[in-house]
Amino acid sequence: MSSRFYFGGSDSGSDVDDDAPLPFPKPLDRSAFLTPDFDAATFLSGLSNRFQTLEDLQTELRELSQTLNKELVDLVNDNYQDFLSLGSTLSGGEERIEDIRLGLLGFQREVKAIRDKVDTRRNEVADLLKQKKALKQDTGIARSFLEIAERLEQLEEKLNITSIRSANTTESNGHGNANDAWSEGWTESMNYDSDDDYESDDKSIPPRLRRRVEEFLILKHLISRFSPHHPFILAQDSRTRKIQEILLSDLEAAIKQEPQVKFKQQMLQLRGAVEG
Repeated sequence: MSSRFYFGGSDSGSDVDDDAPLPFPKPLDRSAFLTPDFDAATFLSGLSNRFQTLEDLQTELRELSQTLNKELVDLVNDNYQDFLSLGSTLSGGEERIEDIRLGLLGFQREVKAIRDKVDTRRNEVADLLKQKKALKQDTGIARSFLEIAERLEQLEEKLNITSIRSANTTESNGHGNANDAWSEGWTESMNYDSDDDYESDDKSIPPRLRRRVEEFLILKHLISRFSPHHPFILAQDSRTRKIQEILLSDLEAAIKQEPQVKFKQQMLQLRGAVEG
């Protein structure tokens, strides 16, 4: 019986006898199966240069598998005591696992308690911010009401509304209608008050009258920012109407006394703004 020989010798064809039997392929290398990215299809495609049938390859793989199983059994038998000691070292692991589980449960409870405190504090801060915002709005409204009250008081003082009311209730007053007296006072260029030194390029309207009209329009704008049904606005309605009536009366008197049509139109526009 002739001895086996394998591929891997000289590449020259003259060294091979034509009558010699076909060479046997080298045994499969175990290291080829140990690569981390081992792929069966890639491994089989790399065997295309082996002169070996598929049945022979299957037989060789089965023999290799049986050899590995036998070696594994021998390894276990040779180290049987070590395997037993490994099992004994694992005994009691349930208690450790239970301790870890209890520790995790306690940690979860602590985290939940901290989270609840954070949520509670966040809600408290949110409520405080809402209260701060509401207080800021209320403060702004209160300041606006104070400004309205101050402007009303200033206009009443400048228009001397208290004196006018007293004059209307006194039967012995022989100077006629109080509003007419105010109209005449505004048309007198020599009788301006010190707080009415108001320079304007428009000479059609007495400066003091124009000044009072502008102050009243500012007052109307401030009042229009709030609901007309607000208690404070309702409380000031009579005072506002009284100022409006006096200004309209004096504007009407100034319009009648103005000879130029252009200036009359300007005063009519002012009267419309006061009435609106």
